[in-house]
Amino acid sequence: MFVRSGLCLSGSIDKLDELIKYIENNLDKDLEYKNLAKILCVNEYSLHRIFYFVTNISLSEYIRKRRLTVSCTDLLNGTKVIDVALKYGYDSATSFGRAFKKMMGFSPKDIFKNKTNLKVFPVFDFMQVSKDYEEINYSIVKNISFNLYSVSKTMPIDIIPEIASPFWDEMLANKDFIFGDKRYGIVEYDKFIDDSQMATYHIASTHNFKGSKPYTIENKTFLKFSIESRKATDIANFTNMVYACVIPYLGYDLDTIPDVEEYVGKITTNIYIPIINSNS
Repeated sequence: MFVRSGLCLSGSIDKLDELIKYIENNLDKDLEYKNLAKILCVNEYSLHRIFYFVTNISLSEYIRKRRLTVSCTDLLNGTKVIDVALKYGYDSATSFGRAFKKMMGFSPKDIFKNKTNLKVFPVFDFMQVSKDYEEINYSIVKNISFNLYSVSKTMPIDIIPEIASPFWDEMLANKDFIFGDKRYGIVEYDKFIDDSQMATYHIASTHNFKGSKPYTIENKTFLKFSIESRKATDIANFTNMVYACVIPYLGYDLDTIPDVEEYVGKITTNIYIPIINSNS
């Protein structure tokens, strides 16, 4: 285990700011994910995972919505719909029109009738993510295994907060659920690139219980963080900050397995984020 205490977050969001600025300056060009990943000094998988965790929106959807937002200026300046479509990466006026109408609620040709009713998807501001944190402690833990038993539910990512809490209430009221002094919450994401995303949420214990199935993560390396809170909003905000300000700063690639939340005692939450190519 390698421990580094008091990591200062000042300036650690510069790479993400650079990423957003690059996207904004190149919305009318081919934005290749491999080039965006180089800005953060990570691989493409890590790029998508970091971006989703911090913004709660996939990178592809963010780019699409920013392009549709700025396309309004071109249309209001009288540029032809087909020219605007090609400028922002659509292969036809029809495909652009469908995407535009889905976001705005009206077709591009009707923009002048609705110029006081335009929808704007804002540029993301990473400063808002880290404003409540000055420094944190973390450790690198190697060859860690989780040999657990879990029950799970599959659901769209955006409704996990709505489902997870009553799911936990249900399990904690179940006398067959034996969790000892530790219990675990694990979100297993299917993908990070697609607009429509599903996830499987696991509630787990080290003890076998009725209805559970074995769930094992073997011999992996993690960044480990701790927060003295059990509130879902606190954990989510802290995790988002880690993805925004710590992962890009340290330059680790993320492993393609879930994060693990370990709930210890009455208040402590340990957050394990899997990494590869750890530069010990």
